[in-house]
Amino acid sequence: MGLPQESFAGILHETARLWRTELDRRLRPLGLSQAKWRMLVHISCSEDCTQAELAARLGVEAPTVVGLLDRLAADGLVERHESAHDRRSKTVRLREGGRALMKPIAEMAENLNRELLANLSSDEVAVSQAALAKIRDRLRSL
Repeated sequence: MGLPQESFAGILHETARLWRTELDRRLRPLGLSQAKWRMLVHISCSEDCTQAELAARLGVEAPTVVGLLDRLAADGLVERHESAHDRRSKTVRLREGGRALMKPIAEMAENLNRELLANLSSDEVAVSQAALAKIRDRLRSL
């Protein structure tokens, strides 16, 4: 009897992990760990987001975010400000150094995307994206 067929969720999880790991390897020469580049990307997509929002997006606990933001702030990549809406929370935005890193991050991510999708037709990519978007949206609605 052969090996059991891989589950959809298993393939999805392993593919995402391997994709992030490869991008991490390519970004390491810029001095960026996976934790750092993922945080910078999330901040760049939503300037003035709160630390709690970042923790939720990254799927980590708030103290983890605080420690990472401390390191990014010490590197001159991000800055924190008191929230205009809630004095108890802090918002985060990129500093010039963080904004400057977004171009090489985006370029390396796009190059990796092209390499990994090169063996797929445009129809296969479109169907895959549509299916994953439906799954994501369903999960968000739960």
